[in-house]
Amino acid sequence: MIKGNTRSFTKVSLLKSATEIQKLEKFSTDLGVNLFIKRDDLNGIGFGGNKVRKLEYLLGEAQDLGATHILTLGAIQSNHARLTGVTARMMGFEVELFLKESVAIDTECYQQNGNIALNNILEVQMHRIPNDNKMISRVESRMEEIRKEGGIPYFIPVGGSNALGNLGYLDCYNEIMIQEKELGVDFDYIVAASGSGGTHGGLIIGNVLNNNQAIIKAYNVQPEHDELVDHTIAICNDTLSWFGEESIDKSIVDLNSTYSGKSYGFPEEIHLDMLKKMAKWEGVFLDPVYTSKAFTGLVEDVKKGMYLPGSTILFVHTGGSPGIFAYANWY
Repeated sequence: MIKGNTRSFTKVSLLKSATEIQKLEKFSTDLGVNLFIKRDDLNGIGFGGNKVRKLEYLLGEAQDLGATHILTLGAIQSNHARLTGVTARMMGFEVELFLKESVAIDTECYQQNGNIALNNILEVQMHRIPNDNKMISRVESRMEEIRKEGGIPYFIPVGGSNALGNLGYLDCYNEIMIQEKELGVDFDYIVAASGSGGTHGGLIIGNVLNNNQAIIKAYNVQPEHDELVDHTIAICNDTLSWFGEESIDKSIVDLNSTYSGKSYGFPEEIHLDMLKKMAKWEGVFLDPVYTSKAFTGLVEDVKKGMYLPGSTILFVHTGGSPGIFAYANWY
């Protein structure tokens, strides 16, 4: 149980240890910075990924409320949906995933491999739905059916990104501060991909609550910029209010959408080149939807002088490994 100033938060223990921080030696030498990576992609749960940290709190609340069914929403190859299925199954919940057809890729790899194959192994119920303004009403209708059947549904938003989910990356921030001392480094920048705002938001909150001077940056994985900034600052301020903190201005949300590509779910040649380079140089696999875009942005911006020469940078690898197999025909 964690306490803010105004409420308490139940956290279920899914992660048993801190995720490793490694130095990217070749990239550091090539770019003239000290570049590190935090391996949240290797956290030990269901092929890893950042959503596990958020789910520790979201499923904690679901458990407190006596929920029987967990429902969530995401794209066909949603990493969040897969990890919701894994963790909720581990805790004994029934799981229903509403998978929106938001990426116009009809290959067999995309439609049946990657996260879809893992969802099938979990035997969760998948609802494939159009990407339209009726998505939430479809979920709400199913929740009402579950109530009539005697169940108690609990809905987790896209990406687990709300005020409660932010606490997962507040935890991550605090974990990073401990690791800084262990490694004998001070990170000038902490960088991550952002798709729904919760990872970026949690790191911002950590910076605020610790009065730290690190610069928190995120790279958008979709072209829609203003909507993501607005959502991120809204959920940040909701979380900060629980700790008795004043609202912060959205100017603190440092979000770069330059490298997002033409749309969500579509990597471009520059992203795929970086995915291959990272694998060959450092033995680390990025994913085609999130981390390849964010890491491309980071590397390109270092080259442009947008990070101080010789600075110490931490890139948070938020996972997405199963997506590699959904895009097998792209490489």
